[in-house]
Amino acid sequence: MTELDWPTKQRVYLTLDLECDFGTLLAANTLSPGANSYAAARHTDRLADLLDRLSVPLTCFVQTDLLDEQPEAVEALRAAGVEVRFHPHSHTHRHRSRTSIGYEVETSTDRYREFFDSDPVGYRFPNGDVRVEDYRYLADAEYRFDASVFPTWRPGHFDNTDQPRTPQYLSEFDLYEIPFTVSGAWLPIPTSLSFCRLFGRPYTELLLRRPPPVVVFNVHMHDLVTPPSVAELPRRYRAVYARNDRGFDMLEGILRRFKRQGYRFGHVDNVHELLRP
Repeated sequence: MTELDWPTKQRVYLTLDLECDFGTLLAANTLSPGANSYAAARHTDRLADLLDRLSVPLTCFVQTDLLDEQPEAVEALRAAGVEVRFHPHSHTHRHRSRTSIGYEVETSTDRYREFFDSDPVGYRFPNGDVRVEDYRYLADAEYRFDASVFPTWRPGHFDNTDQPRTPQYLSEFDLYEIPFTVSGAWLPIPTSLSFCRLFGRPYTELLLRRPPPVVVFNVHMHDLVTPPSVAELPRRYRAVYARNDRGFDMLEGILRRFKRQGYRFGHVDNVHELLRP
């Protein structure tokens, strides 16, 4: 593994995990085991409008189940006036010990090719849970980069506090890992709308007053609008998603602040393209 610096600074890379409502939280809930809802994805037309008005490109990692359940969500982003690049996003709802990672990669890749009629170059694993051995599946499928690693700690999932906060080149697999970014040297909180909603103005102001030189800013559609399926979540998560329920307004304000500070916007693909010789 070779740690690399970001090829350009003062950049924001806006990414969207276009997936079922609340990711694994809803499906894991015992009140509705195995259930998936895609209500929030119906609002991608509003996101496309926001991207158009602000001239902000988007890198979208789309859960391939959604291509069957809510294809119009993808079409709304395809019709945006700015460039949206799509990549597969595996989002299994089973524990890793009961999941075939090879099957996840293969089926997500095949479904992507069927829908988009092109070969994908980037991939994202669910919940940031990617292991070194997983890269072999991506290499075999001829991926060029992955964008999954959270260089922080998530109880019960991973401890990546020793992982670089800049891109890595994995020579064994000829792959680049482009990590999520975190705010502050001593505050490894991912730079995402989820945490801006959770912690509100104090965290958002800290992020915007002293942003990292490069920001991978991630959003989910259920960060932008709270779908009715929130009622199916366990109580502690309902309380979390009841906070700061102004997702579109928050995102617009954050993007405008980055613009005023001189940050330029690009695709995560740009990082891989500039780093690769």
